[in-house]
Amino acid sequence: MRGMVKVVTTRNGRILGASIVGKGAGDLLAPWTMALAQGLPISAMAGVIAPYPTRGEASKRAAGDYYTPTLFGPRTRKIVGLLSLFRR
Repeated sequence: MRGMVKVVTTRNGRILGASIVGKGAGDLLAPWTMALAQGLPISAMAGVIAPYPTRGEASKRAAGDYYTPTLFGPRTRKIVGLLSLFRR
């Protein structure tokens, strides 16, 4: 499958918009329009249980990508390094 999901958020995770390009894009956009209408944060979309492997998984992955800089950033590395000092 080819395509792209792009989500625009604020720094605190509020969804400002989403665009999807590819086969079935119109169907995949429905959850994002609902999230926008309800004022849901990106964490709500990241927590969706999507059937796998389907195109719907692309939306969940896009939402999950919001957390990548936090999970693998320098601050997290420092915390893990400090915690590893206490390891026996």
